[in-house]
Amino acid sequence: MSETITQGINDEQVDERRKQRQRDLARLKTVAFQHGAVATGIVLLWGSGQAWSEANEGLLIALIAVASGFFGGAALAFLSHEWGHFSGARLSGAVSPVLKERKSFFMFNFKTAVNSRAQFLAMSLGGPVANWLLVALVLLALPAGSLAHAALLATVTGVAVNVCVFEFPVISRVSYGADPAETVAQRLKETADNGLGQNIGLMVGIVVFAVVGFVG
Repeated sequence: MSETITQGINDEQVDERRKQRQRDLARLKTVAFQHGAVATGIVLLWGSGQAWSEANEGLLIALIAVASGFFGGAALAFLSHEWGHFSGARLSGAVSPVLKERKSFFMFNFKTAVNSRAQFLAMSLGGPVANWLLVALVLLALPAGSLAHAALLATVTGVAVNVCVFEFPVISRVSYGADPAETVAQRLKETADNGLGQNIGLMVGIVVFAVVGFVG
């Protein structure tokens, strides 16, 4: 009798895990479609702004082209950052279900309490890696030589620098034994108090825009 009850419980657990995987996959497909549509729209709008500025002169047109690079670059950078974290979590086998209700670009919940330190580090490292891959993609795969491209490149580079300023101290501390959740909370407080990462990223972005847009 006890074996039958145990087997029934195990079957229920297996069935529940299967349903959870199905729900997670369905949510992931929805997020991928939504984010893919957003990214495609951003690139199309940026390309239109670039083409418009190259075909026509005028300060307003130039400002719109630069704005398309800035706003589009910021959105693409945050999208790639979140997908980088998610990819790092999933590749490490971490428990990281896709959220049922999402806010902004945040798409999954990393279960710190049940995941290992190595899985947290893989998840954390995935974000910066994705941001620098985006920088390489913008630099190598998109048409250059315009203020729109300079603004796009400057923005994704500035965000990538900010990401590293925030993430690398967390990665370093956790790799030396610090608690992941406490370390993230402490780092958030540190950056909120001094704004150092934002200033560094902004300065790097300005330099990149000036060099690529006006000197290069």
